[in-house]
Amino acid sequence: MNKKKMSDNSNNQTKEYTRRLVIVTGDKGGVGKSTFSRALLQTYLDTNQNFAAFDADTSNPQIKRFYEDECSVSPVDIFKRGEADGLLDELKDLIQPTTKENGEVVAPGKSLFLLELPPQSIHFFRLFEEEIGFFSRVEKNLDMRITMAAVINRTKDSVNQLSHLRGFCGDRVDYVVVKNLFFGSNDSFERYDNSPLVKELSEANKSMPEICMPDLIARAYDYLDENNYSFAKGIEQSEKLSVQARIEKWMENFQSSIEPVKHLLGLKDVSLQQPST
Repeated sequence: MNKKKMSDNSNNQTKEYTRRLVIVTGDKGGVGKSTFSRALLQTYLDTNQNFAAFDADTSNPQIKRFYEDECSVSPVDIFKRGEADGLLDELKDLIQPTTKENGEVVAPGKSLFLLELPPQSIHFFRLFEEEIGFFSRVEKNLDMRITMAAVINRTKDSVNQLSHLRGFCGDRVDYVVVKNLFFGSNDSFERYDNSPLVKELSEANKSMPEICMPDLIARAYDYLDENNYSFAKGIEQSEKLSVQARIEKWMENFQSSIEPVKHLLGLKDVSLQQPST
């Protein structure tokens, strides 16, 4: 894999922000957004991050279904004009420390957030951003940087939607391109690798960091789905030893895969390397 792509930020921004919002997108359905979101949430839990999650999929809220008992998950309606405005207010409230009446700090404010956008929603999110200046508002008022984690498959539509996302967001956000290996090996993403977008960024001496999300065998994935299990619960259960082994190894591989871009996912000072045995 191209080492430069793994390490460069798309806009070479050097300012250090105290907070990070990771928006998981990929406007085509079935590319693996929920799998990536769930695994990233599990990583936040595994590394004891002080975070909150938002699920904008009102018809099939998978983050809520799998993780509502393990972390804070709030709904966001991106499809109705004005309804998503509450996201900005909730972010502001969540970063404030919890205090008693005497001013004693009981709990620190949150500094890490994850929002999963549903399929076919980027147009609505774009209108939301244009109407209230969401990107600049969270940067200026909340000292927060946004990462767009775009999960892609091998199809032309997936690449076109990523190009649309980059054209809309520009250098106002950071990016992580997630190649879902369920659809083939890293070398199988020729439509993206040879796309005008990649060529254009290369000519401008820019890039979008890329990672590969490992493929989880269908039997293990279906077991989690049938039982509404988080990845941790899939590892903890003792009914299916093979599933336990598959999921535990998959999570190890997932966390290794995000190591090169962890600073863009709110994990800058966290070690994701598995201890040697």
